[in-house]
Amino acid sequence: MNEAAKAGIAAGAAATAAAGMAVFQGQYPTAQLYGATIHRERKAGKRIALTFDDGPNPEQTPRLLELLARYDAHATFFLIGEWAAREPALIRETVAAGHAIGNHTHTHPTMPAHGANRIREELRRCREAVEASGETFSTVDGAMLMRPPYGRRRPGTLRTMRAEGYVPVTWSITGYDWRAHTTARAITRRTKRAREGDIILLHDGANTEPAKDRSKSLQTVEALLEHFVPQGYSFVSVPELVAAGR
Repeated sequence: MNEAAKAGIAAGAAATAAAGMAVFQGQYPTAQLYGATIHRERKAGKRIALTFDDGPNPEQTPRLLELLARYDAHATFFLIGEWAAREPALIRETVAAGHAIGNHTHTHPTMPAHGANRIREELRRCREAVEASGETFSTVDGAMLMRPPYGRRRPGTLRTMRAEGYVPVTWSITGYDWRAHTTARAITRRTKRAREGDIILLHDGANTEPAKDRSKSLQTVEALLEHFVPQGYSFVSVPELVAAGR
């Protein structure tokens, strides 16, 4: 093999590795090279943060609130603006119960595929929909909570979010409850891996429809509460988890 061929192979391998690293850093929830996110708080003691994306869901979210209340558990809800505009009373009920809320964009786009203007518009429209209910997004150190759809981000995405007054929140434990053929047992098995300071990703809604059936996710939440609470764990919101980790 001549030197030119060897150089071409090396260049191809380097390009493949770089592409793989870019995908990892741009989507893996605990990756931090592109910018820091809130994803776990190991110094928070026996506390776990449940987080729910893609609501508010008029069918599932009220049931979830009732379940959390039975265990005196707090959670964090990342809201889609389109659905938030339909459910102002449900947003108020969520906040009144002691839960945190955050921005999950207005229409759930893949943020790295869009420029700063589109990202700002998505954030603004979601915020306006939530504030029309009379509530505001929860904060950490004065910055509003925001979760990028699918967890996808790049440096420019994160810079725009921060410039608009948000702190990015990802997660450390994934339930994969959006998979069509998964089971409550499988979701529960994955999320029971949580330990002190972990942030769990689940869904109370879906970006494709406002009242998606998330009964499997609710079954998982009940199983998690039954499993962890007797062990001395408490379930807290993201701001409460961050505060406990300091």
